[in-house]
Amino acid sequence: MVCSLRQPSPTNAMNARRPSRLLALTVLLLMSATWLHAADQPASAPAAEKLRESMLLPGVSLAEGVSEITGVAISPLLGVSAMGAWTYYKTEPALRHRLPWYCHPGVWGTGLSLILVCFLKDFLGAAAPALVKKPLDFAELFENKISALVASVGFVPLVALAMAQIDKLQPQAVVPSTGGHLAVVPVASIIDFGVHTPWLSIPVAIVAFGVVWLSSHAINVLIALSPFGIVDAGLKLAKLGLITLVAGSTMIHPYAGALVSLVLIVIALLLAGWSFRLTLFGTLMGADFLLNKRASEDDLKDGVKGFLARRVDGVPVRTLVKLKHDAAGLPTIGFHPWLMLPERHITLPPADMVVYKGLLHPTVAHRAPDGNSGAQHSLILLPRYRRLEETIARSYGCQEVMDSTLLRGLKAMRQWLVNMLSTGRNLIEARGSASE
Repeated sequence: MVCSLRQPSPTNAMNARRPSRLLALTVLLLMSATWLHAADQPASAPAAEKLRESMLLPGVSLAEGVSEITGVAISPLLGVSAMGAWTYYKTEPALRHRLPWYCHPGVWGTGLSLILVCFLKDFLGAAAPALVKKPLDFAELFENKISALVASVGFVPLVALAMAQIDKLQPQAVVPSTGGHLAVVPVASIIDFGVHTPWLSIPVAIVAFGVVWLSSHAINVLIALSPFGIVDAGLKLAKLGLITLVAGSTMIHPYAGALVSLVLIVIALLLAGWSFRLTLFGTLMGADFLLNKRASEDDLKDGVKGFLARRVDGVPVRTLVKLKHDAAGLPTIGFHPWLMLPERHITLPPADMVVYKGLLHPTVAHRAPDGNSGAQHSLILLPRYRRLEETIARSYGCQEVMDSTLLRGLKAMRQWLVNMLSTGRNLIEARGSASE
């Protein structure tokens, strides 16, 4: 064998390196493809899972947490049940015993069963009379309150703590397979401090959950109070659309879901006062209706509770108030802003008061001094004061007790049916007498 000692030319050397460069590039592409495939696999390989978590973009888990809190706030029972079922099925069987309480099959199975019952109620109840469906709507109203209370205590703090633990970003994340370093952009110090401080992040998460739930629960109140099935269906679709918007944007990208969620949180903050008054209105009216509460004459000594039917002296509609006597013995309206602030009083308009008997609740109205225009509703009293309209009128100097328009219509319809049946019976008796 003869070995040549001649040095290769630069051109030959470059040509000799090309196969090695192509081989190195091919190996690099294969390694990249293998890493991407491993990153998409379930958590069966601990090294791949750790690598994927170490290369997690800054704020991704924070964005996902914001979306989860917002989605659950829109519908607590559906959100917690869906999150529990999804987490349960994507977790390895050997690790399922370490999952939170809402991931237990008994919990999310019960929740999904209740959701199915509510769906059947809405689907089959569309053809049912309002007197049959509305009690079920009020029952669902209180179910939503209980679900929100459980979620705010047992779900939202867990999500806030998970966000704080996952998003503790280090200056560098080491990639084990290459020995290199992946630079990570640090989060602003204030945001980082807020997210990773449980005594601050958990209250913020609960407040965000609360304001979104208030606005969403206001939709449930409108459904319970609406007498039209088509309106109920439209409000249900609107609520389902909000959940789909949050979930769909999160599936597109976590940042998109967080952006949509933050917009909804800001809107909910702006509507917080309106939502709070409507929620309180639906709660008290529904409780009196479902529990069939009855007030006695002794209860009238402390005042008559109700809600403003219109804006008076800058106080918004549906504010919880109490009709009572002032120091001079004149009727006045007192209320506590946000139920906690010092009591304020509203001067009643200089008009004659009238009490209307309603099908579900009484109403206090005021007539204009000229007497030409009709009475304007001022107070919506709670259903517990039904059958006490005469006593309320005497106590507060109301001029008259009248039937509401709906009640007059129902009484007129009943009288018409009685007259028709009486006429038919008389005709039958007359024909029978003539035949004899």
